[in-house]
Amino acid sequence: METITAYEDLARLVTGHFHRGVRTNTMVSPEEYGPAIAAGTLRAQATPAGLLLRDRGDHTRLTFYLGDLTVPLGAELPPPTVTEVAFRPRDTGLRETVSYLTAQGFVPVLERLRLSRPAGETGEPALPLSTPAPEALSSVQAFLQSNFSPLTGCLPNREELDRDLRQGRVLTLEEGGAITGLLHFSLVGNTGEIRHLAVRSDLRGTGRTRPLLDGYLRAIGGVKSVVWTRSDDLAAQTAYQRRGFVPDGRRSVVLCYPEKEGMKP
Repeated sequence: METITAYEDLARLVTGHFHRGVRTNTMVSPEEYGPAIAAGTLRAQATPAGLLLRDRGDHTRLTFYLGDLTVPLGAELPPPTVTEVAFRPRDTGLRETVSYLTAQGFVPVLERLRLSRPAGETGEPALPLSTPAPEALSSVQAFLQSNFSPLTGCLPNREELDRDLRQGRVLTLEEGGAITGLLHFSLVGNTGEIRHLAVRSDLRGTGRTRPLLDGYLRAIGGVKSVVWTRSDDLAAQTAYQRRGFVPDGRRSVVLCYPEKEGMKP
């Protein structure tokens, strides 16, 4: 097990394991792995099956470059460990990886699907939105933590959230001095991605999702956008489709090792 202290070391390891036929659930970039490297939480391990990358916070997030699915994973995994495998319909290798990880003791806990929206028009938010300053980090983080699972919600750590606040990539609805709705997004090249969208539980179904989406589309300049949502969350899918998002065929499976009893997905 090697603690990664420089991005160049990570790139070197990945290059040695990235070859034709390898199955991976990550593309290495400084933006993706820089915060974990800086925090000293990213570890790499070469196993008979391939390269494993672990980011350890309150749980372990596992990413991988697997070349041989005929041998055991070859690693002791601290519970709980969470990983996600995304694939298109034609990606048989990645679908096989889900079966392989299940055989290694991982348990599928939920599925997601991706929706895409082509570049196009944007709307004017019907409610005023705020772009929180970095000083609001604690309240923004608390709102995210109250609406998304710490295991499967893909929550940013404080360093990542502070960076996104400074880049204006969080929009909020605020009423009575409290956050009642929030949209967290990324923008890479000419593609925006909604990372988190939530409305306070007592206000859901009251029309607050639409202004958040309109504000987001304006913030990214109406470029192409994608969002992942639970495959069984029909209300969220309907809200996205009303703003021009459509399923694009990509799906994912989230797995936990071992399944944590009573885990909120």
